[in-house]
Amino acid sequence: MFPISPLYKDYLRRPDREFIIKALVGSEEYDSSRIVDFSIENSLSLTNGFEIGTSIPSKLTIKLRTNEIIPANARIVPYLSLSLAGLTWLEAQYPWKDMNLTWTGSGTDWLPLGEFYVDDRERVNDVWTFTCYDKLVMADVAYISSLSYPTTQRAVFNEICNRLGWTYDSSVVINSSYRIQAGPAGYTMRQVLAYIASANSASIYIDKAGTLKFKRFIASENPVFDMTAADYVTVKQTNPVKTYTRVVVTYNTEDGLQYEAGTGDENHTLYIENPFATQAVTNGLLTTLNGFSYLPLTMDARGYPQLEQGDVIGFEQQEGTTWDETVSTWQDTNIPWDGVVRYKTIILHQVFSFAGGLKMSLEAPSVSEQRSEFVVEGSLTQQVNKLNKDAIKEGKSYYGATITRTEGLIIEREDHKSKAVFNSDELTFYRGSDKALWFDLPSNRYKFNGTLEAVDGVFSGTLQAAGGTFTGDLRAAGGTFTGTLQGVNGTFSGTLQAANGTFVGTLKAGRVEGGDIIGSYIEGADILGAKIRTAASGDRIELDPNGFTFYDSGNARRVTLGTNPSANISGHTYYNSSGQPQGLIYAVSSEMHVIGNNGLLVGATSGRTVMQGQVHFSGTVTGLNLGISQVSGLTNQLQSLQNQIDSLRSSFNNHTHTVTTANHNHGNNANLPGTGGGTFTTSTP
Repeated sequence: MFPISPLYKDYLRRPDREFIIKALVGSEEYDSSRIVDFSIENSLSLTNGFEIGTSIPSKLTIKLRTNEIIPANARIVPYLSLSLAGLTWLEAQYPWKDMNLTWTGSGTDWLPLGEFYVDDRERVNDVWTFTCYDKLVMADVAYISSLSYPTTQRAVFNEICNRLGWTYDSSVVINSSYRIQAGPAGYTMRQVLAYIASANSASIYIDKAGTLKFKRFIASENPVFDMTAADYVTVKQTNPVKTYTRVVVTYNTEDGLQYEAGTGDENHTLYIENPFATQAVTNGLLTTLNGFSYLPLTMDARGYPQLEQGDVIGFEQQEGTTWDETVSTWQDTNIPWDGVVRYKTIILHQVFSFAGGLKMSLEAPSVSEQRSEFVVEGSLTQQVNKLNKDAIKEGKSYYGATITRTEGLIIEREDHKSKAVFNSDELTFYRGSDKALWFDLPSNRYKFNGTLEAVDGVFSGTLQAAGGTFTGDLRAAGGTFTGTLQGVNGTFSGTLQAANGTFVGTLKAGRVEGGDIIGSYIEGADILGAKIRTAASGDRIELDPNGFTFYDSGNARRVTLGTNPSANISGHTYYNSSGQPQGLIYAVSSEMHVIGNNGLLVGATSGRTVMQGQVHFSGTVTGLNLGISQVSGLTNQLQSLQNQIDSLRSSFNNHTHTVTTANHNHGNNANLPGTGGGTFTTSTP
């Protein structure tokens, strides 16, 4: 259900409601004076039963009084508002913060009824009738994917929406594990979108604002809108409540190949066609739909424009009877005390009609149980069905092969990169749109345009050429060449053998791959501009003009050997398994450098590491673990220092000296004269 304001919702329920209409046609706005009437048809099913995986465009039929020229495929958006001319302050019982009203009080906010594009038109006097459809019709173009397959359904869905410039909302829920194994050739974008929706228990539609949405069907869903008996004119139940407990998905209609899940008879079985289905998809559909039910009906009602196709609605109906009219037993009678019975159904088809007022018709069709159970085919029907299974149909693709009246047998790849056409006048293989190999009737010759390549084969007879130049790759599994063999460049694969012979001149080769060169020796030749590999991929060594490169089994570059002329250095560079450089060894004019990008370990697993000559540390040295005895001369030097320290300590400990002081009276003349004077010897420390 499309969101509307509380004010709009309240005024829709009023018996005296009055609509205001307008339509945006291109950039021009048409008001009620130029809009005669319109109708809008929305559907999720156009059959006589319930379906999933549909993508049915909504249809607008609008009559405009105009003399203006409205261009082809013009965009038309009808709008509805409700008049507030009679609204007083006392009647406005709405939260102030939720109201967005003009001071003139002309009407509520404008509700869009969909985005449509002109498809057909008819004029009667000064009134034009335009038939329009929403933008789902724009997806009726062939889908040629640029993705790599297998890929996820989400990736395919996004590619199509991006190409069409469409947006979708959170209602689009696609199982991340669902995949499409091969490019869906032969389908339109709309069909592919519908199949993806079908796999996820949904149908697609464009909402009133022009957004792509999923209507996802689940077994238990509460009504989004409840109708009282005053909201509809008539309602008619067309069949008993329809319930599904079994799902059968046909993924190959030609051979009738199916997946199924659940149990139930024909009346409780939902049939689906989906070429992308798997057993897991079918099981997922049963999990979602098992027990899904609705009440089949038709209803004519007051128009509630916020309702959308797929909405689950509730409605009530007066079904009370008197005690005298009740014939069921007491325990089997379930009648509400107010006599009002409440039902739930789903909108599968709806039509809004406006001609001064808005009315609405709803439909939820279903196949009757009798028709489901008893399918009787006549003899003609049986033969037609058999013919449909056995016969090859004109213009229908069978794994890329098609038969038409104009071209005969056509075999074409889904990406159109190659095609073959066979008929009495043409025998042609195409590369894209260009002829690659064909029979030229006027010259009575077979012609070839492209590269001739043979992995293995035997050419018998004489191969002659009056003249010509061979460019590209010349590959031969085996053979004997006599005379003079000259080539500007090329690729030789297979085994090249010669019993004897002499190669003179200059031999130039872009590459030598995939074979053996067998000979006693190669003498007197230069190989220029070549790339030599020990293997095409994996563990290998490659030699090219830039130097040697060593690769590991993961095709990661691990060691390179070469020169850097701009820096005037040459050496090795070492890489980790991710191809990131870890260090290098190189020579400059007067030194050899060993550098680690992140760290450098120099050591020996056994024996010793000898560093000859002067060693200079320009930075901090950590982790050093050297014994005193391991440093030559250090023990004797330290012992000499210790002896000197011991001698100084002994002299200090045995040292004494004398101190002579004069007589003094401590500042008191009463003391005896000459007190305290004399020579004294100190003690040892």
